[in-house]
Amino acid sequence: MPTATAEPHDPPAGGATPGPGSPEATTPTSWPERLSRPVPSASYVAFRWAFGALVVIGQARFLARGWVEEFYLAPDVHLTYPGLGWVRPLPGPAMYAVVLGVAGLGVAIAVGWRTRVAAAVFAIVFTYTELIDAALYLNHYWFISLAAVVLAVVPTASDGTVARVSVLALRGQLAVVYVFAGVAKLNDDWLLRGEPLSTWLAARTDRPLIGPLLDEPFVGLGLSWAGALFDLTIVGWLLWQRSRLIAYVALVVFHIATATLFQIGMFPWVMILLTPIFLPPSWPHDLARRVRLALGGEQTQSGATIAVRPERAPRRPARRATIGVLVALAAVNIALPLRHYAADGNVRWNDDGYLLSWRVMLTERASHVRFNVIDTVSGTTERVDAEAVLTEWQAASAVVRADLILATGHLIAADYRDRLGRDVEVRVDAFVAWNGRLAARWIDPTVDLAALSRFAPASAYVLDRP
Repeated sequence: MPTATAEPHDPPAGGATPGPGSPEATTPTSWPERLSRPVPSASYVAFRWAFGALVVIGQARFLARGWVEEFYLAPDVHLTYPGLGWVRPLPGPAMYAVVLGVAGLGVAIAVGWRTRVAAAVFAIVFTYTELIDAALYLNHYWFISLAAVVLAVVPTASDGTVARVSVLALRGQLAVVYVFAGVAKLNDDWLLRGEPLSTWLAARTDRPLIGPLLDEPFVGLGLSWAGALFDLTIVGWLLWQRSRLIAYVALVVFHIATATLFQIGMFPWVMILLTPIFLPPSWPHDLARRVRLALGGEQTQSGATIAVRPERAPRRPARRATIGVLVALAAVNIALPLRHYAADGNVRWNDDGYLLSWRVMLTERASHVRFNVIDTVSGTTERVDAEAVLTEWQAASAVVRADLILATGHLIAADYRDRLGRDVEVRVDAFVAWNGRLAARWIDPTVDLAALSRFAPASAYVLDRP
């Protein structure tokens, strides 16, 4: 089959300066130049469109389901993060405007209108909404914030191309999620007991066709191993050209299955729609061309392939500041999921190092928590539940997370201080059954939570794992 190809360039004579189309001019010689090498921008643009669409859908869900009122405006107090007690929701109309503004920024990112500025503002505003209440924490919200930072830093598309670093940085941000989610599964509960997956599957035996199998021990254990292998290897399969397409199909099947079995919000769809950045940079154009050919559209002449253009000269090398920010972001992505190794105790028991670490679906807890408020002046003790200061949905999260039990203790102490005009002690009787184990005492009942700093390590108030 005849193939039209670009003519090779003759070497410059007599030491002449290489022209813009010569191999010498197009071969990057430094890391900034290699990272700046132009590649088709189609996959970057597709990522941008998918990201923006997910943002708009997410904010539309918040509005349609009344979550702006329920999560931001209705609670009298919020479970803030340590050191961020000053983060508060804006008054009603302004908070609705924030949600609408986030959706508008999603549209701007999708269409590529001042992409870097829109992504930077989005990262700030969206992160603000997630910092309002720690009970709202979800791993994929953290991913969205990080991906927005990447979009704000990397070079944007121009003239049908984008710097290679833009594609690589977005791939890297997705890779972090899968790799560290897989590393987190390398524990005795997941690999030896099939927990908490076995517990969750046993509660879903009403599913058609597969329901009767879901409470079989080998199913939970087998799927646990499959999930760990998937997370640990999927990035490699996506990077290998020969397995890339099959790997993506497997990824879609995996995430649709998890979305069907478990209520985990938009996370599966986030990963399905954004992971195509691992496909060749020109994949949207290649797909469109195949569709047109299948529909009887454009044809090649006499079986000849389209001529290959000479490789373009590299873009201006990426700025050192851009590379520096990406290196710093990579360090954060690596350090945060590993920080629990520097803490005392087991992160699956005490949550010390749980946040921002991609520890997805690793722990199932059922707890009984009662706070004891001690007035040291009168000597009286009053027993209260978390609902004394929290809404029902806040309390549901607070009683199964050690850090939020501490936060709730502080809120209860503040409430009594306002009413009595003096400080009180707050201790807690907390028992938890986790990953199929019998209930055991969880929080040290002798510790005054009100006297502890919100920055206190879990070892200061969580008992050792039984």
